[in-house]
Amino acid sequence: MNRKLLYIIIAAVLVVVGVIGYLSLSGTDRSGSQPKPFNGGQLTLHISEFPKSFNAFVNNSTDAAQVFDLVYASLLDLDENTLEYKPLIAESCTVSENKKEFTVKINPAARWSDGTPITAADIKFTYDTIMNPNNLTSVMRLYLSRLQPPEIIDDYTVKFTAKTVHYKNFEMIAGFNVLPKHLMEGKDFNKAFNMSLPGGSGPYDLTEVKEGRYYVLTRKKDYWADQLPHRKGTYNFEKIKFKVMSPDTAFEAFKRGDFDIYTEITAKRWMEDTKTEHFQKNWIVKQKIYNYAPRGFQGLALNMRRPIFQDLRVRTALAHLLNREQILEKIMYNEYRPLSSYWPSLYEKGEQSNPVLAYDPAKAKELLKEAGYNRLDQDGVLVNDQGKRLEFSISYVQQDSERFLTVFVEDCKRAGIKVNLKRMSWATLIKDMDKYDFDTVMIGWSGTLFPDPEQLWHSKHAEEIGGSNLTYYRNPEVDRLIDSLPAIFDVEKRNRIVKQIDRIIAKDVPYLLFWEADYSRIFYKNIFGMPKTVFAKYASGIIKYWWFDPEKAAEYEKAVKERTALPAEPVEIRYDDVRSGT
Repeated sequence: MNRKLLYIIIAAVLVVVGVIGYLSLSGTDRSGSQPKPFNGGQLTLHISEFPKSFNAFVNNSTDAAQVFDLVYASLLDLDENTLEYKPLIAESCTVSENKKEFTVKINPAARWSDGTPITAADIKFTYDTIMNPNNLTSVMRLYLSRLQPPEIIDDYTVKFTAKTVHYKNFEMIAGFNVLPKHLMEGKDFNKAFNMSLPGGSGPYDLTEVKEGRYYVLTRKKDYWADQLPHRKGTYNFEKIKFKVMSPDTAFEAFKRGDFDIYTEITAKRWMEDTKTEHFQKNWIVKQKIYNYAPRGFQGLALNMRRPIFQDLRVRTALAHLLNREQILEKIMYNEYRPLSSYWPSLYEKGEQSNPVLAYDPAKAKELLKEAGYNRLDQDGVLVNDQGKRLEFSISYVQQDSERFLTVFVEDCKRAGIKVNLKRMSWATLIKDMDKYDFDTVMIGWSGTLFPDPEQLWHSKHAEEIGGSNLTYYRNPEVDRLIDSLPAIFDVEKRNRIVKQIDRIIAKDVPYLLFWEADYSRIFYKNIFGMPKTVFAKYASGIIKYWWFDPEKAAEYEKAVKERTALPAEPVEIRYDDVRSGT
């Protein structure tokens, strides 16, 4: 299936949502005939940094969001194979013809962990909490500011009214995580729920936290949403334990059997560190999954609040000093390709996004000279006529990054630029990013199925504390194009505009873009049952659909003890091939 057809399907789904709102309760065959999942067992996973808060409305990080989404259910459930919205807390959500009114009817069976029914008052409380300017909820507030305060019709009915028509409004309401008013009201939302979360409406509760070490989620017994047909056979692990450990140490612990899954896989780890008995005898499975999960981007965000980066010639020169070809060949085993787009998933296979700014030290020196950096100081660093040195720092977290960052540092040094590497913890880096207190930061942004450029790229968010416009990007033409998007429900037309935005941003060089791949990688113990496609069509998670397979687990234990091999699993899984049976 090509990308064009994918977006047509997405458009069709949105049209269905916009017209009738309510989607069928009927179950969907996710990946062909499957054995019945086993319920139970503890899944042990690795994280590199302990979250500064589990409150994802305050801490906009992936680790916090993962926990938050398992504890607090959303109004509707997005099927990651069909892109259909299914009932969850809301048994229906109807949309008016003018696409501005959304009437949500709550499932009377929906319950909090303590058995209290979920009501319209909880939805109103959640909205008011997010919109309270005293709460550190700026990212969510951006989206909810498009809506009027919800109107309570009765205990189980609430109406949202949009201030303006926006293609994201339904998606935002559908994915709205509801908070328990009776457990949170009157407490300091910024501090009270950092290391503990009151019982929620999702399949798991956060039951144990050892700050800095680990935390545990426990599956609810007799969970109310298990009665929904499309939720049967999901969330099968009884406990999920997340343990904090550095990636290198965690990998060795993973091979010993201390972790069940490992996903922080570098190119070196994939190519070199899998030549051990654990992989050769298939005790551990290594796989590349090719599906339709949206791809984001990663690179160095150049903070244009700093004078040094306000000159496009300097930013472009730095891009020409990033020797991606050498890094990909010598360090990355040619596992990736240069990235030149901020929305790589918008482009079909073989379609060129933006021109790649290739490694060109001569061009870089020429641009720096044009920018006024025309002489060297006593340390061999370029300075301009005002005596300002061409020097900056890169903030980053993972030690593995130093293998390629040092290549960039040396190339910059040869061009007369001093670059300092500044490694720090994720918690410290988040604080610095919230205040925009950095020169450059190595950062990655996950992709979304329905791109919305506003949060990262609109100038009105450039001054917002804790926001996502890290680079202080401001371009009137990009603002105009972003402002044109809300009323466009034709996905192909909207994506053409996003591609225009992509081309403009690429020319402005706010990031030094790195590289990308069109697959996901995973290592896991050979003890799991799972869909034949391994991941869902549009996602790359395992918690919802995988389960422990007692028979495979017994075979694994026997094989490890006796040092015998297990049957091999395919190294590559291609969603379309599995679904078509080829």
